[in-house]
Amino acid sequence: MNEIFQDLINAHKPDEIRKLIQKIGTSKIRWENVGGKRNNTGIINIGTDPAGGVTERITNAIDAVLEKEWKLQGKPIGFRSPRRASEDWFGIEDGKLSKIKSARDKKIDQLSDKVRVTLFDSGKDTKPTVEIRDKGIGLKPEQFSDTILSINQDNKIGKLHLMGAFGQGGSTALAYNNLTIIISKPSFREDNRKKSKIVFSIVRINQGDIDKDKHEWYEYMVEKSTGQPFTLEVEDDIFEPGTLVRHIMMDLGKYKGKITTPSNSFWYLAHSYLFDPIIPFTISDRRNGRKENRTVTGNNRLLTYTDNLEYRNEASLTFKNGKVTIYWWVLNTLGQDPRDRIKHYASISQPIIITFNGQKQGTLGNGLIKKDLKLPYLDRYLIVHIEADYLDNDSKRQLFSSTRESLKATSIVDELTKLTVDTLDADDELKRLDKERKQRYFTKDDTQVLDSLKKRLAKRINTYLQSSGSGTSVTTTSVGESSPTTKLPEIPFEDPPTFFEITTKSPKEVYQNKSFYIKFKTDAHPNYFAKAETFVAFIEPQSLGSFTGTARVNNGYGIAYFKTNEDTEIGENGEISLELRPPGQKSLTSSIEIQIVESPENSDTDKDGKNKSPNIRIDYVGKDHLYFTDNNWDQNSVAGVESDQDEIIIWVSEENKNLNKLVSRAQRKNDEAVQNIKNKYLEHISFYAFVLDKNSPDKVLTKDDEEIPTESYSKIKESELRNASETVCGMITDFFEMIIIESVESETVEI
Repeated sequence: MNEIFQDLINAHKPDEIRKLIQKIGTSKIRWENVGGKRNNTGIINIGTDPAGGVTERITNAIDAVLEKEWKLQGKPIGFRSPRRASEDWFGIEDGKLSKIKSARDKKIDQLSDKVRVTLFDSGKDTKPTVEIRDKGIGLKPEQFSDTILSINQDNKIGKLHLMGAFGQGGSTALAYNNLTIIISKPSFREDNRKKSKIVFSIVRINQGDIDKDKHEWYEYMVEKSTGQPFTLEVEDDIFEPGTLVRHIMMDLGKYKGKITTPSNSFWYLAHSYLFDPIIPFTISDRRNGRKENRTVTGNNRLLTYTDNLEYRNEASLTFKNGKVTIYWWVLNTLGQDPRDRIKHYASISQPIIITFNGQKQGTLGNGLIKKDLKLPYLDRYLIVHIEADYLDNDSKRQLFSSTRESLKATSIVDELTKLTVDTLDADDELKRLDKERKQRYFTKDDTQVLDSLKKRLAKRINTYLQSSGSGTSVTTTSVGESSPTTKLPEIPFEDPPTFFEITTKSPKEVYQNKSFYIKFKTDAHPNYFAKAETFVAFIEPQSLGSFTGTARVNNGYGIAYFKTNEDTEIGENGEISLELRPPGQKSLTSSIEIQIVESPENSDTDKDGKNKSPNIRIDYVGKDHLYFTDNNWDQNSVAGVESDQDEIIIWVSEENKNLNKLVSRAQRKNDEAVQNIKNKYLEHISFYAFVLDKNSPDKVLTKDDEEIPTESYSKIKESELRNASETVCGMITDFFEMIIIESVESETVEI
């Protein structure tokens, strides 16, 4: 049987597996249905992304390591999460790899060797053989059917120190290849033998009888005489205790390339789908003679220590009967192709990642950044991680799906989205950075169109808004009117701290059943605000609301979050006190009055109920303009609309091929003719771009309509703008002679 083991351990191609089965002998083999169900295809094939299946295998491997350590520790009780277990057993602070700054730290080196994912040649370049090997607890023959070859089993539901629970399990990975080897050896022996037994099986797809069976099914090999997977005695130095799962010729889709590329690779898959893993692991590439190894610590840690980071923050907040922690990072604009750098960490259109025990469960779109937060110039730079490790069970049930590919469409998602918006909206540094990024697009040499043209456009837009029932209006603005971007001076730490002061203006007006925040400054170390014994918040009377959490203090400036109760009444008053309690020192306290006021009827009105009037700015951009290059525009590009908290800016490409044909014709006349043609085009294209942006899917579609992916809608907008450009240029061509003698300045328009 040693020859069988050698063939088994060296098999990486389909024909090698088939020869191995023949060598064992069909007379000794029986095939059992995976999960004990012949009709198992629908469950195993439930996923749509191979990354999800591979991630489940890695999660199982990490759990095997945790389970082994739990047993070595004497099966302790009281661990409510794998992070707590990781902190206690492996010495990782808070169970967070992001607390370890050096990638060469001894803890990372030692732990990353316990789980390894390797890509081998399979005989087909586009479909590598993928092996997941752990040095965990291992499995006995009788455990195979209830664990690694089970479907929807509950063997982890009561083990809070493990990662897995919500997914379909590692069996979903079987959907992306036809043959899989599974080998395992228990770490704990029940006898004194020097050699312990390995257990092995092979999983295959049974195509069935096309005349009798509607579809295929998955089955695994067992020994006919025992009804259990095959066993062999193998010494530990040949096969160390733990489990090996090898998917032969696996379809990894876009992740099949070289593992070291920053996006669309196995490196990207591992760091993105295990955004903040409990322990590190290793990925290796052995294809085509390669010997490449990389340690995976998750994107949360990579973002925290990347040289491309400009700003980061985090906030731990109460949510329902549990807690969430929100992390956010802003990448800088330095170096080559900074707008594409986000691809290394997240999807451009889905940069908000929600995880449970470090594994990605779903995402939220960048519309939250551009539309809700009105931070358009941080789009492609801002990445958000919502850690849901300590959510209450009811919220987790309503939020997570078993495929982990998307979130359930429930009210919990809406509430979590609102909490995220409120949390990030309180961070003034994000607003400052957005304005700073916007200013990069403006110089003293920017060409400004005539004021009368802008007023005429504003009048057209206001007429449209009034007729569409939008209930708002726009005014015009000029270059340089945007509010300044001033960074607050850094406050050095003092120990013990000497001052603590609320900076929010008193009284603070707040709304019923809404989140709000109080800002403060201090010279205390940020660690004071992470502990209940050194920082407390009081709200009097308590019936007004509750304290929900704090953001990490940055350079001496912090944010405390609160939420008013639903049954508060308009006109009620109260007081919030924040107290810093340095050990062995006098407490530092600061207070602010709050007042419950009526909430505005909609987001387009201010606190007095009056309509807000956002400024509107229009500008041509050429091929050398930063906005043009940042957005990878070309001769087919038409326009872009960006809305921040100060104004709406419509950028129009003066390199558009349709416009340039008209300009070339006008140049035969004179400079005034050129300017008139460009002004007419600018007015009409700007209006159409504004209307198209206003009618985004979230404004037009109902909850019953199928959601349009962000990438798809962007392509639709680009196509519509190109059509509009051709239409506008066609109209200008028809009235060319009239337009070139038209004087925009002579028209008087009042706004």
